[in-house]
Amino acid sequence: MRTNHASHPLLKLTCGALSAGVLPSLGGALAYLRQGSFELLRPWDGSDSVRRSACYPLLPYSNRIAHGRFSANGQPRQLRGNFGDHPHPLHGVGWQRAWEVDAHSPQGCRLSVRHQAQGADALDWPWDFVAWQCLRLNEDGLHLHLGLTNLSDQPMPAGLGWHPYFARQGELRLGFSATQVWRNGEDSLPSGCAEVPVYWDFSTPRPVGAVGLDNCFAGWDARASLCWPRAGVGLRMEAGPGLDHLVVFTPPAPADFVAVEPVSHLNNAINFSTPTEHGLVWLEPGASTERELRLLPSGEPGEPA
Repeated sequence: MRTNHASHPLLKLTCGALSAGVLPSLGGALAYLRQGSFELLRPWDGSDSVRRSACYPLLPYSNRIAHGRFSANGQPRQLRGNFGDHPHPLHGVGWQRAWEVDAHSPQGCRLSVRHQAQGADALDWPWDFVAWQCLRLNEDGLHLHLGLTNLSDQPMPAGLGWHPYFARQGELRLGFSATQVWRNGEDSLPSGCAEVPVYWDFSTPRPVGAVGLDNCFAGWDARASLCWPRAGVGLRMEAGPGLDHLVVFTPPAPADFVAVEPVSHLNNAINFSTPTEHGLVWLEPGASTERELRLLPSGEPGEPA
């Protein structure tokens, strides 16, 4: 079923008590994910801002690239800014493009977007690619599958991920295990890796609060839990192979959300001496990369996911 909300068509998916809305024209984003009437993700507010959606895909890179500058295939590259006056381009191009609907059924859909590195668009990313995503509801939860193919005639660096938002309501509790965290410099870029300090340790689920995180965790075990105790509702996040990093963003009030982002690579990995050691992949012409994520509602009411 396709309906209109504001200027963006909404694809509706349902399976039992679970429902999801997809916004192809707004960055291929999710509008909502619900269990009954409970919002498992912070719902889209109906605006034209993809950052006010429930979740959007990250490609062909995650997070920041320092001042948009890097080298690839022996050539210096410069990207233009894509986030106001922010000095670092952010989250690639997929979140800022309209996606095509390739298929749609009551329980799933497939979307795609093509980037051509021509004219001004080459300043967003200097390689041609096509990306696709499949979203499918079943009785367990929402299954997300994201892929990208290099259509250019040169090797291309690439990364994938998702940016889900969760409402900071009912003392939201977060749980995940990681061995290390990257601390940021004043430029909001990773400056050094360390063991996870006690005040950023969520190996035992606890209230998120406003702990001041905008950091990338490494050595993540690809599992995270979120729980809203007052509602007796929880969610498990299970990442497939290759999503070895987790970005956690907990802005202070008046922000109404936290973001828990499974991604394939470290922020600004492309400017490290060995980018592939930090999760970035290099795609030969015609080669592809894919990642998967599952969002699974919890079982017993009142029990952390």
